Amino acid sequence: AQAILAQGIQSQPRVRSFLRLPPAKMFAPKSRVNDALSEMSSAIFNDEVMKARLSSRVYARFKEALVTGAPTSEEDQKAIAEAIFKWARELGAVSFAHWFFPMRGGSGAYGSMCGACKMDTLIDLDWSSSEATKPFQAC
Repeated sequence: AQAILAQGIQSQPRVRSFLRLPPAKMFAPKSRVNDALSEMSSAIFNDEVMKARLSSRVYARFKEALVTGAPTSEEDQKAIAEAIFKWARELGAVSFAHWFFPMRGGSGAYGSMCGACKMDTLIDLDWSSSEATKPFQAC
């Protein structure tokens, strides 16, 4: 039965040409122009971007806090968060992730050491709606 089935499949021209392909090309995806992996790390909120987006005072206080270990004021935290948010939305971001390792000894490398990834979106529920399932809106 398998020989008859195989003979029937191979008699179809499309299948016959597919069976002649090397295994790597049988299932290889077509190349994509906008492949997400090729664009990874193309937009980074680095020191250069931060300096351009923050006021000179907020930027200076933040850099000083990094050196001294002093806490960043709530006002500066809000200014930094707003700058990052606006920058990300201008680039079309709809979600974000933060990969981190706890300071209590875990490195995320192996064994019992643990790391974590926090993922979130830039949307919010419309709580003013009377619907049971709340619609969402862009932040």
